[in-house]
Amino acid sequence: MARLAIPTVAGTLQRDQVLRFTNYPALALPVITSVWFRTLLAVALVCAVPLVVTILLARNERLVRTMLPNLLSFGVGVLIASAGMHLLPEALSKSAPLVVLATTVAGFLLFAAMEWLLEQHDHGHVHGLAMGVPHHEHAPRAGRSLLPMAFVADVLHNFLDGVLIAATFMLRPELGLLTALAIGLHELPRELGTFGLFVHGGLTPKRAVLFNALTAVFAIAGAALTLLLGTAAEQLAVAILPFAAGSMLYIAATVSRAVLLPVDGLVPFRRLGWLAAGSGLIALLVVA
Repeated sequence: MARLAIPTVAGTLQRDQVLRFTNYPALALPVITSVWFRTLLAVALVCAVPLVVTILLARNERLVRTMLPNLLSFGVGVLIASAGMHLLPEALSKSAPLVVLATTVAGFLLFAAMEWLLEQHDHGHVHGLAMGVPHHEHAPRAGRSLLPMAFVADVLHNFLDGVLIAATFMLRPELGLLTALAIGLHELPRELGTFGLFVHGGLTPKRAVLFNALTAVFAIAGAALTLLLGTAAEQLAVAILPFAAGSMLYIAATVSRAVLLPVDGLVPFRRLGWLAAGSGLIALLVVA
């Protein structure tokens, strides 16, 4: 007579584990293929790559200080090309030229007013505490006033990047992937330039990395807001595009006055070369 198999506790647990394992792909697949998972993962990777590069750079503070004039020149080139070849053409494709012009000028003038207000007061202690500038740092007043402007401009740009990535993922996953790749290639040189601006504003390289990480959070916020609100968030992004371009153009104009002045009566051709390299790299990425 056949013996009746009596399940043991161990056997039951083992069977339950096998069932859970075999059901796992079916449960996980909707999560992995969801637009939220794909979008937020893409935005996180886009933000992580330049952050890792700046962390490696910040480990050698002497190198950063030596490279700072060239890094700032590179950042000026990146800002000019990003505004002129990326943000403004995108804004013109979605809004009337007069509206784009007025909003760009508004962004430029608002940042000019912000710098003027900051320079009217000595914010060495209050502004330093708020933005993380160490007391032992004696950054030039123009550099100190540049710091919050660079921070706000980077926040706006990262927010727009998050909106763009999320909007394209909502259309088609493959389009979102290509958009994230293009923005990732664009982000690395831009964040390196922003890192230089933060150091020029009085931050230590390590604190500049923390500021870069903080602005990256707004890319995730922009993506999440777009997924929640849909077309309403896209309309907000369209309105912000020329304003962000105006802010970048003002920062580029302000920094270029410091880094491109003649040194001992000689034109700093090396810095001009770094500026051209920053603009050229963004131009190549936009064309590609």
